[in-house]
Amino acid sequence: MIVKEKYFEIVDEVLSHNFLGKIAVDATVGRGNDTLKLLKAVGEKGFVYGFDVQEDAISSAEKILKDFKNYKLFLESHENIDKIEKFDLVIYNLGFLPGSDKKITTLKDSTIISLKKAKKKINCGGIIIVVSYLGHENSFEEREGVDDFIKNIDQREFKVEKREFYNQKHNPPIVYLIEKKAKS
Repeated sequence: MIVKEKYFEIVDEVLSHNFLGKIAVDATVGRGNDTLKLLKAVGEKGFVYGFDVQEDAISSAEKILKDFKNYKLFLESHENIDKIEKFDLVIYNLGFLPGSDKKITTLKDSTIISLKKAKKKINCGGIIIVVSYLGHENSFEEREGVDDFIKNIDQREFKVEKREFYNQKHNPPIVYLIEKKAKS
């Protein structure tokens, strides 16, 4: 199917490209589902780093990642993404940890700081995926800030796509795809 109904279908489409042996970052580990997808996409010779501010998220993720060795999770904000030297793929799944306190959320300022750093650290041909949800206390401010930031990324350096589920009710997520162009 060409037109997608769920955000993860867009993510899966991106991950279907060849990322074997590459370095990936899950900027918002959550329960570890995207981390697991990234590990499968990069294969045994690749590596995945993950960031989350909640201990519950890290411990949940480690349970489902127990069969893998090629990853490292950080109990800290995605603001620190520049700890990673270079990478080829990064995903942000903005919002709150499912099944937890909805008052602990990603925030506009830290997300934009992280995105600025990710733009500098991503390799040519690399992809940044941002999934933005509404429905938590800071979500409107965060989405507006992220949308404004992404809209103003230099088109000479990056290709940017914004995908919305236009006719869906109940605040479906928006997915942004940001690809760093090869140097000419």
